[in-house]
Amino acid sequence: MDSSRLFSRFVLYFDTKLHFHIMEFLCFHFAKNKSRQDLLMQNRGIFIMKLSMWMIANRLKPLNPEFQISDDSPAVLKSARRAYATNCIYVFPRGNDVLCQWENDTIRLKDIQFDEAFEIIQGIFDFYEDWDASITAAAEQGDYQKILDESWHCFHNPMVLLDANCNVLAYSKQYKEVYVDEEWAHLMEYGCSSIDSIRFMRRDCTDQNFFNVGATKYHFERKALSDCLSSFIYYNRAQCGRITLVERNRRLNTGDSQLLDRITRLLAVSMGKTGPAAPPDGDHYSVFRDLIKGIPVSDRELDRQLEVNDWSTEDTYGLWVFQGENGILEEQVLLLTAHMISQQLPHCEIFCLDGGVVLLYNEKKETSDTLKHRLSRFVRHNRMVAGISLPACFLTDIRYHYRQALFALEERLSDKHYYDFYPRAIDYIIKNSSPDVLLAACHPDILRFHRLDLKQPTERVRTMEAYLNNERSLLHTSEELFVHRNTLVYRIKKMTEELSCNLEEGYTRDYMKLSIRILKLFD
Repeated sequence: MDSSRLFSRFVLYFDTKLHFHIMEFLCFHFAKNKSRQDLLMQNRGIFIMKLSMWMIANRLKPLNPEFQISDDSPAVLKSARRAYATNCIYVFPRGNDVLCQWENDTIRLKDIQFDEAFEIIQGIFDFYEDWDASITAAAEQGDYQKILDESWHCFHNPMVLLDANCNVLAYSKQYKEVYVDEEWAHLMEYGCSSIDSIRFMRRDCTDQNFFNVGATKYHFERKALSDCLSSFIYYNRAQCGRITLVERNRRLNTGDSQLLDRITRLLAVSMGKTGPAAPPDGDHYSVFRDLIKGIPVSDRELDRQLEVNDWSTEDTYGLWVFQGENGILEEQVLLLTAHMISQQLPHCEIFCLDGGVVLLYNEKKETSDTLKHRLSRFVRHNRMVAGISLPACFLTDIRYHYRQALFALEERLSDKHYYDFYPRAIDYIIKNSSPDVLLAACHPDILRFHRLDLKQPTERVRTMEAYLNNERSLLHTSEELFVHRNTLVYRIKKMTEELSCNLEEGYTRDYMKLSIRILKLFD
């Protein structure tokens, strides 16, 4: 055996087996009456990390194994065994080699003693379990840098963790001074993604799910970006970051995707925490989501996100909220909806919030009418509804426009998909005041008519409402109320005689119409 291969075997063996041998020694000497395998499993704790054949093969790379593993080989393996057992890797000698087998997947270690190979394989299970315990503890502390430091031993490739605004939270320190690609150099120098890269990913990678939950493989023809695995990080369906594993030292495979998904799940809970347990560097969500939630955003961060979108603080913005016909969307549907809308409108900001999908757009590039046309088939086919706010002149006010869109959605009709806030603006203004104060301030004649209507069905208020809304046209009012014109003339004459004010005054008519609207809302 050549010296380089021997050295690689020693390094791998020492790295994965030290902890295993200590446990094995203690178990053997202090509890001989129990099987060594049971004791080892107990000593590892209740949770046992399950591996895939790809994860094992990646750790064996220094030994140059030969392997035949299916691309979708799952992470179900609990340990190494010398005999066949369900969901365990079966290790056995084959001539001068050792074979590791699970179903139709195999790994061949050449020119190695069986006992040594078995210890190395079992040591890999111990290594991953220790790794998982370490990154779990780091996630609970919000120590993102430690998670990436510990994970380098699994991947041996550059990793970077970004918040939802593409700022660097942690990265593989081994590559700080090492050239990976142009984008990595920008990350190291400026602490954030390049605007060109963000625009490219959002607008040119529409054939892949940029907002995917789980590791997604990206292949780039341009030299500025290396191939990578990348995953958005969500907490309660809100985007709070992205983690990316760059392909440099070793080709990425299914095992890397499985491990990256494990890291993503841990980070989602850690980065999504709020309150005293939140990470020390605070909120990681999108600046636009933060603006809607009323969370302060720095001018520098807002300006940078505007530059990414080629927007300006001087522009006018519109905001839509999408929900299902029956209310909020389920989690899986919610994220899929956000992705489908982002594919249609890559120049808009789309994110999930409170069981709905928020669409923020610049009116220089889109209008409410063009959006209705572009999304009409999508909305109808997927049985969705959209609440549409008034135009926003100031981005810092979009939290109010978000409430407008939600208020518009309170009106639900079976054959309607778009709900504009504009026709309900007066109702919104009224409902955001104290009902008792508003009712007490209603026109006294309208209040008196209302009390009479409660005692008997005189329909005074309904008649006055139709009369005023039709600009006091007897013809149009009779048509709306389905009454004979002579009957209406008698009613109006009688009601006018009962009034304490002059109906010829424009202010009086406006006051009465507003009072009727208040009564309909609160009574």
